[in-house]
Formats: sequence, C-alpha cells, structure tokens
Amino acid sequence: MISKSLVSDSVVLLLLIGVLLAPPGHAAGDRERERVTTEGEGEVEIRDKDLSAARAEALEDGLRKAFENALFEILPSGISLAWRKNILDQLSGRMRKYLLQYRVLSEMPAVHVFFINVEATFAASLIREDLVKLGFAGTEEQRVEPLELFVRVEEVSSFLGYQQLMQGFQRLAYVKSVSPHEVFGTTVLLRLEYERDLEDLLETLWSWRSEEFAFRVDQVKDREITVSLVRTNAWADPPSPFRAVPPAELPREWQ
Repeated sequence: MISKSLVSDSVVLLLLIGVLLAPPGHAAGDRERERVTTEGEGEVEIRDKDLSAARAEALEDGLRKAFENALFEILPSGISLAWRKNILDQLSGRMRKYLLQYRVLSEMPAVHVFFINVEATFAASLIREDLVKLGFAGTEEQRVEPLELFVRVEEVSSFLGYQQLMQGFQRLAYVKSVSPHEVFGTTVLLRLEYERDLEDLLETLWSWRSEEFAFRVDQVKDREITVSLVRTNAWADPPSPFRAVPPAELPREWQ
C-alpha cells in the first residue's frame, strides 16, 4: 500500500519539475513593451439626427486614427511619408486584428458633428510581424519629442470644409497627431503634436496651397497661430506670409 506522504511528495516533485522545464514566461515589462497605447479623435457628420449611427462611425474613425498613431510610434521617425502611407494603407484593414482593448475618453455631439476620443491598445508584436512580411524591418531611431502647438482656423463654413482641413493637416510632414481642441461656430481650434518648431509650422501654413483652400495668417501668439481659411481660387497669387499680422505681434526675430 502506498502511503499518503509518498504520494504527496511525488506530486510536489512533479510540480517542481514542471515549473523548471516550462519555457520562461515574459516579465510584466516585456509584455508592456509588446503593446502600444495611443489616442485617436474620431468625428463624423450626424445624418438624419441619428446619434447612435454617428457615434458608431465616430468610434470606428477614432480607433483607426489611434491605430495610425500606434503604427507611427512603431515605425522609425525617419521613414518617408510615402512609405508611411503605403504601410498604413496595407495594415489599416487589419486594425481589429491588432486591437487588444479600448476605452472611450470623451464623446460629444456638436452642431452637426459627433466627436469621440478613444484610448486604444494594440499588439505591437503582431504589427511588427506583419511589417516584416511586407518587407519592411526598419531599425528604431531616436525620435524628436513633438511640441504641442495650436492653430485657430476661422471661416470654416461647412462640414466638408472641416473634413478637408483635418485631412490636410493629417497629411502634413512632422504632424504626429491633430485633433479638434475647440469648435465654436465657424472657428475651429486644432491641437497639433508637431515635430518641428512654431516658425517651421508658420512657414508651412504660409506656403500651403491645395486645390481646395489656402491660409491667410492673421496672428501669431505664444504657441498659437490664427489663420483664416480662404478658397484657393479666391487668390490669383500666393499670399504674403504675414499679410494680416501686425508687426508688433510677430516674434522679434521674425520682424
């Protein structure tokens, strides 16, 4: 007859052997490094007063933008805009595959637009695996800490104009993220994470001339630039960079 103590000792021994032979687990820090958490601001036009449908679309838009921010955190900072867009186009359809969890930080229906801000966590390891499959295995480079800058855009008279404005800023070089900070009437205050300085952003806005619109710079103060949105065909020639900026309001080194 086998004694209970012998059985007990054998079970303990087997458990110890199992622990020793098991593959090493990842520490909490390793798991965290395999994840990336970012925020995304979603917005969508409210159609037929259907807030439920608008919220669902805005949430999906916010998650897509959070994924875009996550992807750009993983990619080296020196990668070209064309490469970034190419990679985003190929991976954006797999966004739900990488999504681990998300939470809604804020949501607000404003005028005819539904805004929602989300925080999302993605599996960085899965994203890197797919990047390798795409033939891109870039090395990590030192990133430039982005500055928080604001652009107050006036004369945004339609939701279409607002969409064109947001899409334009999202395509700008050195813009890590852009989100609406305030919306009041036809004025939109945008918050930017910009990887250059205020002077560089000012020069970019001055030279901006798309098929839809251009900017007239009205004021520069601290970390905020105030511009008016003007349809491109309203100007025969590109505007002066400080056309409507009183010299006294310009930084001294720019006067």
